[in-house]
Amino acid sequence: MQGNLVKLYLLLLAPLITSASWGFDLSLTNSLQSVDVFMNHFGNPIGATLGFYGASVSVGGLCALFVSSTIVGRWGRRMACFLGSAIVIGMTVMEFFASTFHVFVAGKLLLGFGAVLQQIGGPILVTELAHPAHREALTSLYNTSIYIGLIIGSWTAFGTYSISNNWSWRIPVLVQIGLPVYQLLTIFLCPESPRWLVLRGRHEEARDILIKYHGGGVETDTVRAEFAEILAGVEVDRSQMEWNVASIKALLGSRANQRRLWVSFVTGVGSQCAGSSLISTYLPEVLEQVGYSSSKQKTLINGIIYIFCWLVSIVGALLAPRLRRRTLFLFSTTGMLASFIVWTALSAQYVMTGARGMGLGVVVMLFVYEAFYSLCWLPMVVTYPLELVTTKQRGVFYSFTSFSISASSFVISYLNPIGLENITWRYYIIQTVFIALLVVIIYFTFPETKGLSLEEVAAVLDGKQEFNQAVEAIVEKVPQESIAAV
Repeated sequence: MQGNLVKLYLLLLAPLITSASWGFDLSLTNSLQSVDVFMNHFGNPIGATLGFYGASVSVGGLCALFVSSTIVGRWGRRMACFLGSAIVIGMTVMEFFASTFHVFVAGKLLLGFGAVLQQIGGPILVTELAHPAHREALTSLYNTSIYIGLIIGSWTAFGTYSISNNWSWRIPVLVQIGLPVYQLLTIFLCPESPRWLVLRGRHEEARDILIKYHGGGVETDTVRAEFAEILAGVEVDRSQMEWNVASIKALLGSRANQRRLWVSFVTGVGSQCAGSSLISTYLPEVLEQVGYSSSKQKTLINGIIYIFCWLVSIVGALLAPRLRRRTLFLFSTTGMLASFIVWTALSAQYVMTGARGMGLGVVVMLFVYEAFYSLCWLPMVVTYPLELVTTKQRGVFYSFTSFSISASSFVISYLNPIGLENITWRYYIIQTVFIALLVVIIYFTFPETKGLSLEEVAAVLDGKQEFNQAVEAIVEKVPQESIAAV
């Protein structure tokens, strides 16, 4: 790889760790339930109280979505990451000093606000800055870093669970500060999105970034073509991204945009409600129902499963540019369905017989399920919605995707402990039916986008003819060597 691209991708570490920061918090939500000192200190919450604890981050995230698209559209992708990381740092300190469970949960709720600002700015910046040859792989790899945070958080909790005082949970909470501090200090060393700069009329700056990082200091044919496509994509996109009734009606009046919203909604909800949240948020309760009740067993399994999932998700991200999107979604979701059916059956048998082998079988199926989930849903929940939309739409539409994620995460995180407590293994039947429905929806409604640039993907839904005419007009309007003057 050329030195200019190595430098670019090292600078992109700042937005790339956004997902890892999110994963760390998810890990703490899960792991701290296995730490006896934490549970005893805060009164051993169960049922709805525990449910709101797990869902609190999503509540804060929902609030952030009302301002996130304005921030990334008006002040840039980097500013959203900067503000988000500052809030996460502040709320982590609040959790560390929490004296009551209500204060701790309030800190998590406000932390969710900052985390979603990071989640909106980070992946958009990665998607729009990556070289066209590496965009699909890099964007897919973005969300796999969630497992880095999950791994660090779960193994930190495993290393401290046996401490007999409050440091058993305060140390993991304190370690959480590390990733957002790195982002806060380095995000403005990363270049801004050239597509956002074009939207703001700063064409020369956008062109210079493309030349420096994609062309190695030379205005190559690839750079000229990329810049022409960006200009054409902005020119042909008549979307008006304003929060008023007229603009929203115009936006929703397009069948292409209706399909974009549908796919964004399905990927957001599917990523949270197809069973994954049972493992990411309430694994201790799942394990207790099949005979794994000690803190050591639960924290150890929690740590091992995340390492396994991270390796599988990297494989999925690297395969993403080579596989058709619909094929990958269908293979992954069908595998999740099959493994969940077996998981449900084994859980029922354990409740009826108490056979330890059935409990062990459930643990095995947790790994099988997570393998299928991590192969596709983890990387594609970011890549797929982002590549379906135009440059003007990206902030607003990905905010809608994040809204779908946060809203569905809140609902399912709140319901999971209640369902597990009241109907035990029968709760899994509901999840199984939902996954089966998801397979049908994917088959009939998901478009194929493999191997296309961001602007070409948008043209698949909006119509290629107008986009191609815009590219030709821009190229003809000025000579290639002075295309920056457009």
